[in-house]
Amino acid sequence: MPALDHADLATSIVQLRYAIVKTRDSEARTALREVEVRLRRALGPTIPKKKAAAVLGISVTALDRWVDRGFLPVVERPGSSRHELESRPFLELAAQVARLRLDGVVTHGRVAPAVKRLGWRPNAAGRRVLRLDVAALPRPNISAEELLANFSSTTPEQRVREAAELSRFLVPPGESIGRAV
Repeated sequence: MPALDHADLATSIVQLRYAIVKTRDSEARTALREVEVRLRRALGPTIPKKKAAAVLGISVTALDRWVDRGFLPVVERPGSSRHELESRPFLELAAQVARLRLDGVVTHGRVAPAVKRLGWRPNAAGRRVLRLDVAALPRPNISAEELLANFSSTTPEQRVREAAELSRFLVPPGESIGRAV
């Protein structure tokens, strides 16, 4: 059996997300989420723009306009001058587009209503470019703008204090962080 390409994997993930939303059986939802995690791992942190555009049903030029406005971050691949889309936000957009199309709200080639429904705003700085190692990291479910605003509004001392406070909750009583001396 031939391996699935990026577009096939992304389409399968989008279909699974739709099935998860529509399924009432919690055990089935859990099983579907496990399959989704495996497919996302197989997809990796990026998806080529040509494949992403095909999944969304738009041209690469139209996709580049969304990227240039900062809606979808791109990732620098080491040793290459080409950028690929970060897969997490892309999958979020693709799932929303698919839902709107299945509900008859939008037709082929339109993604603006999905972007609006997601509440995404253009990035004032324009195109967002991430390094591959950063794109591969797990991140919280809040936007980069929110994280940056929170970071900018705190001092280094406050951030260290917050990290120390959080670590107290993560380490069971009687255990210490780090190596024993």
